[in-house]
Amino acid sequence: MNLFRPSKNDIVQVIFDDPAEYDTNYEQPSGPVECAVIGWFEEQTKDLIRIAWLKETKEKPYCGMCIPMGCVKKIKTILKSDSPKEFFIN
Repeated sequence: MNLFRPSKNDIVQVIFDDPAEYDTNYEQPSGPVECAVIGWFEEQTKDLIRIAWLKETKEKPYCGMCIPMGCVKKIKTILKSDSPKEFFIN
């Protein structure tokens, strides 16, 4: 897989296989499941991608996850960090 390098604080979607099938089901695990997560891009190495889905207003990561690159199927930029940051809901 080619390393995809979004800019820090871009909002990205990561589609990955979760080999532990960690989800909210109470059924017996049946093998890996495909998952999607959306958050702010923090870091990527050859081994992992780190994203945050909750941040403090001072840009410090608060809550997120690290996904092993071997599990990653697709990384897509949803919003570049230089795009307008405010959203309005009517």
